[in-house]
Amino acid sequence: MNEFDNINHKIQDILGDRSRIFIFHNGYRFDPKLEPILAIERPSGRSITRCKLLINKDLPSLSFTHIVQHINHSYEPLYYNMDKDYFNTLVDHTNSFIKYIIHSEKNSMDLRKIQEHGLESIHWFANGYLCAEHWYRLYKDLRILKTQHPIKHKFICANRLIDNDRVYRIKFLNMLDTSQGLYSLLENDPQTNRTPNEIYPNNQVSASSFDSHENSSAWLDLESYYSEEYQDFYPSAWKSSFLHVVTETVIDRQHLTEKIFKPIAMGNPFVLVGGQGSLQYLRDYGFKTFGQWWDEGYDSIEDPAERMQAVADVVNGIGNMTLLELEKLRTSMQSVLDYNYNWFYNGFADKCWRELAEQLDKTETQT
Repeated sequence: MNEFDNINHKIQDILGDRSRIFIFHNGYRFDPKLEPILAIERPSGRSITRCKLLINKDLPSLSFTHIVQHINHSYEPLYYNMDKDYFNTLVDHTNSFIKYIIHSEKNSMDLRKIQEHGLESIHWFANGYLCAEHWYRLYKDLRILKTQHPIKHKFICANRLIDNDRVYRIKFLNMLDTSQGLYSLLENDPQTNRTPNEIYPNNQVSASSFDSHENSSAWLDLESYYSEEYQDFYPSAWKSSFLHVVTETVIDRQHLTEKIFKPIAMGNPFVLVGGQGSLQYLRDYGFKTFGQWWDEGYDSIEDPAERMQAVADVVNGIGNMTLLELEKLRTSMQSVLDYNYNWFYNGFADKCWRELAEQLDKTETQT
């Protein structure tokens, strides 16, 4: 059983016989390119596709009077324009087939459009739970993660996908003095194969890479390398850098993924290029951020370009400091780094799960 099946079965256990959940057959999100494995005809002649029931044993034959209440769309952002045919088919206003959507974002126009179809919202920090309880659990208490190594790089900024909704990552890199840190900007986007200059003609940043790009976002790269400078094996850039610059999946809403938990699990300070209010979202879940040491006012800026520039100003300020100054700065914030690490592994997942379970218990169910 993989981690997604585990979570889905735990959700079904809470709902019991009162309801059933639909899940996407790739386990992760609705994908219009996938072949349907379940088609339920509606009177309109349209079908619900690319979705399946988690548990169908002893389930009565589906009809238009049988209401299957919940659909799990927990991990990826909601993209209404991509998925609108799906939701148009899934729901009609006179006889809802599914009543609740389980998701993980706030402050989203896409969510509001989906709610207009009659779906009620169940929000929880799904990716936080996934990381703390599953993906990063194996890294807990490893000495290489709990030890602070000498700072070799002032900042790192990892990027893989850079096209379409992720073009902002190229724009952001152009706001940085990239000579002061490490960054990844691939020669071609892995999905569209377009170059950074084709995607963003004003790009002035050269292609570069310091990390692996095998689409394993939840991996923490701990592999050491031999340093000629130090004449010894040295931790990876993830553990020998001061600041982790997190470029999230989207910047138009509060939707955080596994990316934000890499610096937390590695004991690194971070800045966050994400939707407005994303730092406050983290704080609402018990984490501490770094407003004592630099200006985090960027989190309240509504305009994405202005918000990115404000983050870039912080990163460039770090770039102007010496490694010795950064060592002292890290020492001054060690209690916050330790707190975030300990909270991530001891209590955070339980908080996330309670949030979901309490909402599921309150939902009206009907068969």
